[in-house]
Amino acid sequence: MSGEPASPEPATPKPANPEAASDTPASGEPAVEVIDNRRTPCAIGLIRAARRVQELAPATRVDILSKDRFAPMEVPIWAERDGHRLLGHGREGVWPGRYWRFELEVRGDDAAA
Repeated sequence: MSGEPASPEPATPKPANPEAASDTPASGEPAVEVIDNRRTPCAIGLIRAARRVQELAPATRVDILSKDRFAPMEVPIWAERDGHRLLGHGREGVWPGRYWRFELEVRGDDAAA
């Protein structure tokens, strides 16, 4: 006890873009980048996701959220074309807020471009 007042805990900074936030699990698993395109019109969401994924390190896990009805066809084709590994996808939420979640792993440097 030094008699000095305890300094307050530093505030946790919020991501600059809340629609593209990383979740860091406490279990030591790698972080998951979440790209939330649920309010983004059709093809714009996939273009945004593609640009963001290009900035990520190889083997980063990415969850893409989308309400686009064509996403179940477009996202797997894009992922295969760019060499990313699609880990799975499915519907989540309840109507009218149902959306698609795509889980993928960013391709490594040795993958074909």
